[in-house]
Amino acid sequence: MDLGLKGRTALVTAASRGFGLATARLLAQEGCKVALCARGEQELAAAAAEVGAAGEEVWGGCGGRVRYRAVDVRDGAALADFAAEVERELGPIDLLLVNAGGPPAGGFDDLSPADWEAGYRLTVESAVGLCRLALPGMMARGFGRIVAVTSVAVLQPVDNLLLSNVLRPAVQGLVKSLSDHAAPRGVTVNAVAPGFHATSAVERLITAKIAATGCSREEVIAGWTGSIPAGRLGEAEELAALIVFLMSARAGYITGQCVVADGGWVRGAF
Repeated sequence: MDLGLKGRTALVTAASRGFGLATARLLAQEGCKVALCARGEQELAAAAAEVGAAGEEVWGGCGGRVRYRAVDVRDGAALADFAAEVERELGPIDLLLVNAGGPPAGGFDDLSPADWEAGYRLTVESAVGLCRLALPGMMARGFGRIVAVTSVAVLQPVDNLLLSNVLRPAVQGLVKSLSDHAAPRGVTVNAVAPGFHATSAVERLITAKIAATGCSREEVIAGWTGSIPAGRLGEAEELAALIVFLMSARAGYITGQCVVADGGWVRGAF
């Protein structure tokens, strides 16, 4: 299936690993020009090289289709500067993945006021800032795709992830509200809600769970997979494929949605 993405410019955040890197690779394979940002310079440089290699065949050997910069999504000025560079070097941003490392684990008694403020800045404020950078231009040009990575916590609270349980639904509220605003101008805004996937973020949760319970790594994973009808953790590439489809020309009538990818973990009927 031709997804109609060749030549589009994509900005992918938290792109040095996990869902961001997997999405950037697939976008390059579809012929997109890809801009990546994340906090760690060395890991990000390696990721950019990987994305460039993924796109070489479809680009026909033409270089210069990847840009990257170490940027913290909480730094609005640095992010705006990078977005301006992307538009100068690669072209207007057509596709945006709103993605950030999840807020830390913890229950109500574990979290300080500073934790709540930091979680808000990372999860909600960064999403608003990214949409402010990309959405006006998308609407002016009559095409755009924004996909936000949230969590199954949007639909069903996750044990010991209180910050996610509270803040991720705020991002979904932003997605739904912006979709109404943007749809008449050819721009879709959606969210994906991953469950437990084999990513570094889940590895951090495993470490925290081991520390809290004394269970082994295998026991922690078995406790999760035992409640997942698919019987396994997801792979980052599986969620990336969903994201890229939602960014495609084929998905122009899908907007304002929260698409769950959790192996059946969420028990609600909707």
